[in-house]
Amino acid sequence: MQVPQSNDSYRSWRDKHAPRRVNWWLRMTSAGWDKPQETIEQRERTRRSQLLAWIVLGIAVTLLVFIPAASTSTPTLIILAIVISGLVLIAYLNRQGWITLAGVLLVMVSIWAALGVVMGSPDGYLHLVDLPAYDFEVLPVIISASILPRISAFIVASIAIALIYVDLILQKHAFDLQMEIQQYGIPVLAGRPAAIILITAVIAYLWVRGMDQAVKRADRAEELRALEQYLNQIETEHAARAREFVQETINAIGALANGQEGLLILPPGHPWEQQVIFINTQLKQFHKLKQAHRGSYQQILVATEMLSRQLQSIHSGQAPLSVLDPRRFTTRLSVTDEIARYVYFILREQLATERGFTRSAYKLPGKPALE
Repeated sequence: MQVPQSNDSYRSWRDKHAPRRVNWWLRMTSAGWDKPQETIEQRERTRRSQLLAWIVLGIAVTLLVFIPAASTSTPTLIILAIVISGLVLIAYLNRQGWITLAGVLLVMVSIWAALGVVMGSPDGYLHLVDLPAYDFEVLPVIISASILPRISAFIVASIAIALIYVDLILQKHAFDLQMEIQQYGIPVLAGRPAAIILITAVIAYLWVRGMDQAVKRADRAEELRALEQYLNQIETEHAARAREFVQETINAIGALANGQEGLLILPPGHPWEQQVIFINTQLKQFHKLKQAHRGSYQQILVATEMLSRQLQSIHSGQAPLSVLDPRRFTTRLSVTDEIARYVYFILREQLATERGFTRSAYKLPGKPALE
């Protein structure tokens, strides 16, 4: 497998190893689950869409359960029918990717539904028993903080409180409510739902802010885990290439020691092909020199065996690469020393460059370069 050379390669690798599964409801009513999740923004958009889909489902189930209780009031049934139709439209917009528009529409429907229950009383009057229905205005506040930018919780809360005061002032009052208004005043009666809405807005804002921070931390942790696996895979591939290169070098040196012309043979497409061409040239010259100086056969044999032993030790992991450092290693035969020096620099520079690329590209701490 070829080592990926860009962030896009890593993202493709991560998506391939982290498949996404969603249930039938999310497939029908949410967006983003069938698209790449390469950035935090894309994943956050998908999360908002799926959360909106679940909220729509929860409200729809609640309204269906509420139908028997509202069966005695025709206006309330009409309001429920309109709200359910609005939820269908919201789910469609959410599936098409219009998440913000769907969220705004859901907030508007929720505000209107809560007020519609109060305004749609059978006799057209506002009764004292209807006042707790204003408490349902906390629902659009929570929805706006969860789906829309979290600051919108205060905007929706202000709109809901203003509509409560407008309704209390403009709608006709029943006798029981009129008596309470005369005794306590509208600000006192509206104070309870207004306080609940404001407190809910503050809590929703803080909750969503904490959730956003937690999501970012979790997303970062997931990125780091996937990246760690990705880098481990690259390290394994690098080690396999190095072992393959060293083994071929050992085979070539062994062939020279036996009087044959040893050459390095690597698979097509190997990234070290150019270096292998140079080493093979040196090996051919070494073989010619050996043939021309048969009197020095013993010296050549000792030099090649010494180099072969060091390469085998590196290949088996019993010795570090630094044993081939030209400042420390010598066979007292110039051609053999030249081959050893070039093999040393190929392994050191190639591995250090590739490992350094992967770490600097993703800004992760790494191990020290090969010594």
